[in-house]
Amino acid sequence: MKAKSLLVGCQYNVAAFFGLFLLLLINPFPSLAQTSSPHLSLSPTVKEVNAGVNFNVTVSVDTGGQQVNGVDAVVQYDSSLLEVVSVSEGTFFPTITTITTTLGKVEIYGVADTGSPKTGTGTMATITFKGKASGTAAVNFICQSGSTNDSNINSASDTDIIACASNVNASYVITGQSGTTTQTTPTATTSAEDLPQTGFLEPTALIIGGGIILMILGLAFIF
Repeated sequence: MKAKSLLVGCQYNVAAFFGLFLLLLINPFPSLAQTSSPHLSLSPTVKEVNAGVNFNVTVSVDTGGQQVNGVDAVVQYDSSLLEVVSVSEGTFFPTITTITTTLGKVEIYGVADTGSPKTGTGTMATITFKGKASGTAAVNFICQSGSTNDSNINSASDTDIIACASNVNASYVITGQSGTTTQTTPTATTSAEDLPQTGFLEPTALIIGGGIILMILGLAFIF
Protein backbone atom coordinates (compact mmCIF):
# COMPACT_ATOMS: atom_id res chain seq x y z
CA MET A 1 0.00 0.00 0.00
CA LYS A 2 2.85 2.36 0.86
CA ALA A 3 4.64 1.55 -2.40
CA LYS A 4 1.48 2.37 -4.36
CA SER A 5 1.23 5.78 -2.66
CA LEU A 6 4.84 6.51 -3.50
CA LEU A 7 4.19 5.56 -7.12
CA VAL A 8 1.17 7.89 -7.34
CA GLY A 9 3.21 10.69 -5.79
CA CYS A 10 6.01 10.24 -8.30
CA GLN A 11 3.53 10.29 -11.18
CA TYR A 12 2.04 13.54 -9.86
CA ASN A 13 5.49 15.17 -9.55
CA VAL A 14 6.43 14.10 -13.09
CA ALA A 15 3.19 15.56 -14.49
CA ALA A 16 3.70 18.84 -12.60
CA PHE A 17 7.30 19.09 -13.79
CA PHE A 18 6.26 18.39 -17.38
CA GLY A 19 3.54 21.07 -17.21
CA LEU A 20 6.00 23.63 -15.83
CA PHE A 21 8.46 22.74 -18.59
CA LEU A 22 5.83 23.38 -21.28
CA LEU A 23 4.89 26.71 -19.69
CA LEU A 24 8.50 27.89 -19.69
CA LEU A 25 8.94 26.65 -23.25
CA ILE A 26 5.99 28.73 -24.46
CA ASN A 27 6.87 31.85 -22.47
CA PRO A 28 10.42 31.63 -21.11
CA PHE A 29 10.51 35.27 -19.98
CA PRO A 30 7.00 36.19 -18.83
CA SER A 31 8.05 39.42 -17.15
CA LEU A 32 9.99 40.69 -20.19
CA ALA A 33 7.08 40.01 -22.54
CA GLN A 34 4.99 42.65 -20.80
CA THR A 35 7.48 45.53 -21.09
CA SER A 36 9.31 47.40 -23.86
CA SER A 37 11.67 50.31 -24.19
CA PRO A 38 10.22 53.75 -24.99
CA HIS A 39 10.49 54.06 -28.75
CA LEU A 40 8.94 55.33 -32.00
CA SER A 41 7.82 53.25 -34.97
CA LEU A 42 6.72 53.56 -38.59
CA SER A 43 4.04 51.37 -40.17
CA PRO A 44 4.15 49.70 -42.60
CA THR A 45 7.86 49.01 -42.39
CA VAL A 46 8.06 47.66 -45.96
CA LYS A 47 5.89 48.48 -48.96
CA GLU A 48 6.10 48.51 -52.76
CA VAL A 49 4.25 51.22 -54.69
CA ASN A 50 4.20 52.69 -58.19
CA ALA A 51 5.64 56.11 -58.85
CA GLY A 52 2.93 58.76 -58.72
CA VAL A 53 0.77 56.81 -56.26
CA ASN A 54 0.01 58.11 -52.74
CA PHE A 55 0.44 55.88 -49.67
CA ASN A 56 0.12 56.40 -45.90
CA VAL A 57 2.74 55.85 -43.20
CA THR A 58 1.70 55.87 -39.53
CA VAL A 59 4.05 57.35 -36.91
CA SER A 60 3.44 55.80 -33.49
CA VAL A 61 4.89 56.06 -29.98
CA ASP A 62 5.29 53.43 -27.26
CA THR A 63 6.14 54.92 -23.84
CA GLY A 64 7.31 51.57 -22.51
CA GLY A 65 4.86 51.79 -19.65
CA GLN A 66 6.28 55.08 -18.40
CA GLN A 67 4.50 58.42 -18.05
CA VAL A 68 5.62 61.09 -20.54
CA ASN A 69 4.95 64.79 -20.96
CA GLY A 70 5.78 64.98 -24.64
CA VAL A 71 7.33 63.37 -27.71
CA ASP A 72 9.43 64.78 -30.55
CA ALA A 73 9.36 62.55 -33.65
CA VAL A 74 11.75 63.75 -36.36
CA VAL A 75 11.36 61.66 -39.52
CA GLN A 76 13.94 61.71 -42.29
CA TYR A 77 13.12 60.56 -45.85
CA ASP A 78 14.77 60.45 -49.28
CA SER A 79 13.41 63.53 -51.05
CA SER A 80 14.73 62.35 -54.43
CA LEU A 81 12.38 59.36 -54.31
CA LEU A 82 9.54 60.54 -52.06
CA GLU A 83 7.33 63.61 -51.78
CA VAL A 84 5.25 64.55 -48.73
CA VAL A 85 1.67 65.12 -49.86
CA SER A 86 0.17 65.84 -46.43
CA VAL A 87 0.49 65.13 -42.70
CA SER A 88 -2.55 64.48 -40.51
CA GLU A 89 -2.24 64.75 -36.73
CA GLY A 90 -2.88 61.74 -34.51
CA THR A 91 -4.89 61.47 -31.30
CA PHE A 92 -2.39 60.21 -28.71
CA PHE A 93 -1.61 63.72 -27.44
CA PRO A 94 -4.18 66.52 -27.05
CA THR A 95 -1.76 68.91 -28.78
CA ILE A 96 0.22 67.84 -31.84
CA THR A 97 2.14 70.10 -34.23
CA THR A 98 3.68 69.05 -37.54
CA ILE A 99 6.32 70.88 -39.61
CA THR A 100 7.30 70.01 -43.21
CA THR A 101 9.18 73.14 -44.29
CA THR A 102 12.55 71.37 -44.50
CA LEU A 103 12.87 69.15 -47.58
CA GLY A 104 13.57 65.57 -46.56
CA LYS A 105 12.28 65.97 -43.01
CA VAL A 106 8.95 65.78 -41.17
CA GLU A 107 8.85 67.08 -37.59
CA ILE A 108 6.06 65.96 -35.26
CA TYR A 109 5.68 67.35 -31.73
CA GLY A 110 3.16 66.04 -29.21
CA VAL A 111 2.50 67.62 -25.81
CA ALA A 112 0.41 66.30 -22.91
CA ASP A 113 -1.85 68.51 -20.84
CA THR A 114 -0.27 70.03 -17.74
CA GLY A 115 -0.46 67.58 -14.86
CA SER A 116 -1.79 64.80 -17.13
CA PRO A 117 1.13 62.81 -18.53
CA LYS A 118 0.45 60.13 -21.12
CA THR A 119 1.35 56.46 -21.02
CA GLY A 120 0.93 53.54 -23.42
CA THR A 121 0.95 53.42 -27.22
CA GLY A 122 -0.75 55.61 -29.81
CA THR A 123 -0.59 57.45 -33.12
CA MET A 124 1.40 60.65 -33.38
CA ALA A 125 0.59 61.37 -37.03
CA THR A 126 -0.03 59.88 -40.47
CA ILE A 127 2.23 60.96 -43.32
CA THR A 128 0.97 60.66 -46.90
CA PHE A 129 3.88 60.12 -49.28
CA LYS A 130 3.99 59.94 -53.07
CA GLY A 131 6.66 58.08 -55.00
CA LYS A 132 8.63 60.31 -57.36
CA ALA A 133 11.08 57.93 -59.05
CA SER A 134 12.07 54.28 -59.01
CA GLY A 135 14.34 53.12 -56.21
CA THR A 136 14.38 52.06 -52.56
CA ALA A 137 13.56 54.94 -50.21
CA ALA A 138 14.67 54.72 -46.58
CA VAL A 139 12.50 56.48 -44.00
CA ASN A 140 13.86 56.65 -40.48
CA PHE A 141 13.84 58.58 -37.21
CA ILE A 142 16.70 60.98 -36.57
CA CYS A 143 17.73 59.86 -33.10
CA GLN A 144 20.89 60.21 -31.05
CA SER A 145 21.23 59.60 -27.34
CA GLY A 146 21.81 62.81 -25.40
CA SER A 147 20.70 65.09 -28.26
CA THR A 148 17.71 67.42 -27.88
CA ASN A 149 17.47 68.46 -31.55
CA ASP A 150 16.20 65.11 -32.78
CA SER A 151 13.61 62.52 -31.73
CA ASN A 152 12.90 62.48 -27.99
CA ILE A 153 10.48 60.95 -25.51
CA ASN A 154 10.33 63.17 -22.44
CA SER A 155 9.33 61.55 -19.16
CA ALA A 156 7.17 63.18 -16.48
CA SER A 157 10.42 64.38 -14.89
CA ASP A 158 11.52 65.95 -18.21
CA THR A 159 14.17 63.32 -18.91
CA ASP A 160 14.71 61.97 -22.41
CA ILE A 161 14.01 58.23 -22.08
CA ILE A 162 13.88 57.23 -25.76
CA ALA A 163 15.76 54.06 -26.74
CA CYS A 164 17.01 54.96 -30.21
CA ALA A 165 18.06 51.39 -30.97
CA SER A 166 14.46 50.24 -30.44
CA ASN A 167 12.97 52.65 -32.99
CA VAL A 168 11.26 50.90 -35.92
CA ASN A 169 12.26 52.45 -39.25
CA ALA A 170 10.98 51.66 -42.75
CA SER A 171 11.98 51.10 -46.37
CA TYR A 172 9.73 51.60 -49.40
CA VAL A 173 10.33 50.33 -52.94
CA ILE A 174 9.17 52.72 -55.67
CA THR A 175 8.73 51.17 -59.10
CA GLY A 176 9.21 53.09 -62.33
CA GLN A 177 5.64 52.62 -63.51
CA SER A 178 3.42 55.61 -62.87
CA GLY A 179 -0.02 54.96 -61.49
CA THR A 180 -2.48 55.77 -64.26
CA THR A 181 -6.19 55.28 -64.72
CA THR A 182 -7.11 53.12 -67.68
CA GLN A 183 -9.50 54.98 -69.95
CA THR A 184 -11.68 53.15 -72.49
CA THR A 185 -11.95 54.79 -75.91
CA PRO A 186 -15.48 54.45 -77.36
CA THR A 187 -15.73 52.55 -80.65
CA ALA A 188 -16.51 54.85 -83.55
CA THR A 189 -19.78 54.03 -85.36
CA THR A 190 -20.50 55.00 -88.94
CA SER A 191 -24.00 56.02 -90.04
CA ALA A 192 -25.40 56.09 -93.54
CA GLU A 193 -24.95 59.87 -93.67
CA ASP A 194 -21.21 59.46 -92.98
CA LEU A 195 -20.65 57.13 -95.95
CA PRO A 196 -18.94 58.76 -98.97
CA GLN A 197 -21.06 59.25 -102.08
CA THR A 198 -19.98 57.09 -105.02
CA GLY A 199 -21.29 59.43 -107.77
CA PHE A 200 -22.84 56.63 -109.87
CA LEU A 201 -26.54 57.37 -109.22
CA GLU A 202 -26.99 60.43 -111.47
CA PRO A 203 -25.21 59.04 -114.59
CA THR A 204 -27.20 55.82 -114.34
CA ALA A 205 -30.49 57.73 -114.21
CA LEU A 206 -29.50 59.79 -117.29
CA ILE A 207 -28.62 56.69 -119.28
CA ILE A 208 -31.92 55.00 -118.46
CA GLY A 209 -33.92 58.14 -119.28
CA GLY A 210 -32.09 58.59 -122.59
CA GLY A 211 -32.81 55.00 -123.58
CA ILE A 212 -36.53 55.42 -122.94
CA ILE A 213 -36.66 58.57 -125.12
CA LEU A 214 -34.81 56.85 -127.97
CA MET A 215 -37.17 53.88 -127.74
CA ILE A 216 -40.23 56.19 -128.01
CA LEU A 217 -38.76 58.00 -131.03
CA GLY A 218 -38.00 54.70 -132.74
CA LEU A 219 -41.57 53.52 -132.31
CA ALA A 220 -42.85 56.82 -133.70
CA PHE A 221 -40.83 56.39 -136.92
CA ILE A 222 -42.08 52.84 -137.36
CA PHE A 223 -45.70 53.74 -137.05
